[in-house]
Amino acid sequence: MLDYRVNTFLTLYEEMNYHKTAEKLNMTQPGVTQHIRVLEQYYGVKLFVYDGRTLSRTKYADHLKRYFDSVRSEETHLRGSFVPKDTIHLAVGATKTIGEYVVVPEIRAFVKSPNHTLDLTIDNTANLLQMLEQSKLDFAVIEGVFDKSRYGYHLYKKETFVGVCAKTHPFANKTVTLEDVFEEDIVVREPFSGTRKLLEQAIADRGFSLENFRRCSSVSHFSMICDLVANQNMITFAYTPVAKSREDLTTFTVSDMHISGEFNFVYCNERIAREKISKIFE
Repeated sequence: MLDYRVNTFLTLYEEMNYHKTAEKLNMTQPGVTQHIRVLEQYYGVKLFVYDGRTLSRTKYADHLKRYFDSVRSEETHLRGSFVPKDTIHLAVGATKTIGEYVVVPEIRAFVKSPNHTLDLTIDNTANLLQMLEQSKLDFAVIEGVFDKSRYGYHLYKKETFVGVCAKTHPFANKTVTLEDVFEEDIVVREPFSGTRKLLEQAIADRGFSLENFRRCSSVSHFSMICDLVANQNMITFAYTPVAKSREDLTTFTVSDMHISGEFNFVYCNERIAREKISKIFE
């Protein structure tokens, strides 16, 4: 069991406000301050500092947060191991492209065994990382950009990021210019999603933004995005498996914009995560 002062630290790390932390933990604000002071004295470093009235984390707080997340994952695993079980249970997170289009065969194979149970959460990157830190997931499979200094990770695979349109669209199977693309109606994922970040970064590298498109809509589910692309003459950008998911979709290429993205296994405790990853991805 983690020391109660560690819980105070983790809560303050997220809230970045002593008053809100005290309310959340049903403590007094001086009590929160005392818990943090004890940890700072024990480790011999400052964990939080004020710049004027703004509270900031130090680099030592970041290091300690990652360590405590790993310990919390270890403890969750240990607690589960004390209960005799004939089943193998995994709690896995996946971003939407991966969960809906990439890992389906592996998931099917895993749950086919009668002694395997699974909790699969398909969500955006930010929510999955938060669940990892709270030990609600054993590991997550994440596309695109995340803060690699805060989590353990290793590569699952690389995938090409392409333009997607209907087979009847003028762009179908062609190479077009970025200026051509800006004349189209585009539908993209919601803010903070991995695929949207990847597209935004690629466009920003060339001095543009999503506002340069004739019209930009956002939808949080790929099934609806695919339907709009197939039936409303819109375009999108996605990983190749999305384009291959429907017979009425195909791809196009933007000249001088060749993008690939990483799919990574992400976790807080490498030893435990690798053991559990191997149960599905052998």
